[in-house]
Amino acid sequence: MTETKVFIHVGLHKTGTTFLQNEIFPKIPNINYQRHVDLTTRVVSGKVNLFSDENLDGGSYRIFNTVQHRYNIMENLHTLYPTAKIIICIRDRDKWLQSAYKQYVVAYYSYSFRDYCKRLDPKFTDFDEYIEKLRYWFDDVYVCHYEDLVKNPKEFVNGICDFIGVETPEYENKIIYKGITDGQVKFIRLFDKIFKSKLLHFMLSIGIRVVRKDETIKKWQSRKY
Repeated sequence: MTETKVFIHVGLHKTGTTFLQNEIFPKIPNINYQRHVDLTTRVVSGKVNLFSDENLDGGSYRIFNTVQHRYNIMENLHTLYPTAKIIICIRDRDKWLQSAYKQYVVAYYSYSFRDYCKRLDPKFTDFDEYIEKLRYWFDDVYVCHYEDLVKNPKEFVNGICDFIGVETPEYENKIIYKGITDGQVKFIRLFDKIFKSKLLHFMLSIGIRVVRKDETIKKWQSRKY
């Protein structure tokens, strides 16, 4: 009988997750790939099961979350999938903070970078501790680095596929979600300073996502009600 294997990609946010979810994971043949992990996620017996959900990192870029949320998710994952193998991608702490800040500016509100860093749980950027705790709960944890994706995408992708035990699929090496520019951050902050309305900020956020063909918009459009 074919062994049932479960691989879970937990993010992090801002580490090329959308590229993997669009260009790599769904193109791997003969696996059960799902882009979320919750109580409805179905494990197919006798197949390789691959789940990818960056929110499993605890929503690390959101200032209203704490790192304890991350660790609660981790323990729940272990309860549901005790033999799962974990894939996590990390990046330089300072670069991650800058990228996370820009995502927050679009999605929620335009604090200054300094205020954002003060409000964010600092433990979210302790990637070494996160990996250590993952290795406590799970026997096999594969750590990759966003910088390697930038420098040598072929080697980066091959490493993940080797870990899963599958052939690397044909894919297009492209940036799926390009971060907003510093100039765009300044515009959004000025907009919020003038209008001081979270509702108008939300409407602006939707407009930015539509123009940029954001993955969130695609998810909303593909929903079946």
